[in-house]
Amino acid sequence: MDLASLSTSSVAPAFSIAASYGVIAFYLGIYSIMGVIIVFPVYLFASIIFRKFNRLYPNAGASYFWGSKIVSKSYGSFQAWIITLAYFFSIPPIVIPAGEYTAQFLYSLGIISSSLLNNAFTIFILGSFWILITLIAGILGARPTAKITELFLGVELFVIIMFSLIAIYYLPDHMVNHISFSWFFSFNEIVKKPYAFVLAFPVIATIMDGWEIDSYASEESFNREKWPGTTGIMGFLIVFSIYMITMTLMDAETPLNLLSGSIDPLAEWASYIIPKYAVIMYIAVIASTASSLWLTTYILSRAWYAMSRDHLFPQIFGYTHKKYKSPWSNLVIIAVTAEAINAFMLFIPSIESFFAQLLSISGIFLMMEFAFDAFSGIYLFKGSKNILYLLISIITFIAFIFMIIMGIATSTFYIALAVILLIPGILMFFIQRNGIKLRKILN
Repeated sequence: MDLASLSTSSVAPAFSIAASYGVIAFYLGIYSIMGVIIVFPVYLFASIIFRKFNRLYPNAGASYFWGSKIVSKSYGSFQAWIITLAYFFSIPPIVIPAGEYTAQFLYSLGIISSSLLNNAFTIFILGSFWILITLIAGILGARPTAKITELFLGVELFVIIMFSLIAIYYLPDHMVNHISFSWFFSFNEIVKKPYAFVLAFPVIATIMDGWEIDSYASEESFNREKWPGTTGIMGFLIVFSIYMITMTLMDAETPLNLLSGSIDPLAEWASYIIPKYAVIMYIAVIASTASSLWLTTYILSRAWYAMSRDHLFPQIFGYTHKKYKSPWSNLVIIAVTAEAINAFMLFIPSIESFFAQLLSISGIFLMMEFAFDAFSGIYLFKGSKNILYLLISIITFIAFIFMIIMGIATSTFYIALAVILLIPGILMFFIQRNGIKLRKILN
């Protein structure tokens, strides 16, 4: 139950829709749902690979450990850097929205004035509050984190389900766009604007990951031989079902121009269904955003712990709390760094746009993580009788590589940034390959 809740909440359906669907709608319009459906099988195959690896090698390092075990330690060291980039760059973009959504909710209740609503200091303080909650929950350990997550997930799902039922009830009167099969699949639309789909794929990637958290929690699971990986698939399917229902209702009941580029499409939709109680949607979004923040932190802290334990990262990344057994040093490092980036983006406008572009590349590195896992699958199953897993691994690897190349190729800045950010990983690869202990160098 804990693992299934973690996997569902880590994908963060409400926050994912609120933060990303406006951008997806900007690129794909009424065919945004089709973009999500196209990417769905690729992530489903990735989750199946994760399940198989969890049966063979349950480890807190998950992807990093599998690459090291199956392919080579040098390959795993490069994958360790990819994981670090993927999850580290996923954390700061959650902090500022957490502050903004909380400020909007407080303003709706009349607790803060309009002058404080878009005030940088207000958002900084509120974002810092959620960073502190993340740090406390993380230090308390896996089980308390899971229980807090279940509470927040219950609130999130209750609000989404309530609004969905009301939306279905009022659908005949509120429909502004008639639902069509072409929303879900239209080959003509893909042929007409393939570039738009390519641009949307990295954004869609950010709303389709998170279910893999149960793999990073495998060592802390009471039944690691059965549930890690399986609960990831369960969480992914639950969230995908929520996406299909909610996104369809949003497109049907909200003018497309209001969804496209909106900073909170869920709020736009809620205001069309029941304007008087639209503020309740902020509760779901805040609950989703907060849990996404501490669960992404959870993944990275466990991955760093495993890397330190294997002498790839410095010893400080392996310190655990004597009472709660949590990797407290990693959690502190993440909290301090997230707080610093939060301050830079809010108080120094000259570098805000740079950080925004830097953090927007997280979707690319998330896809790289899954591409590396698929390659590990190809390497593992190529000489075995598991033809099905080999086929799944090949399809998944090709699909992710295609989306990565297309996503980076859309921007010269992204190409240059990706190359620069990958240099430390390449150095780690050659250092490990030559038998040099990176931890000794850093220490």
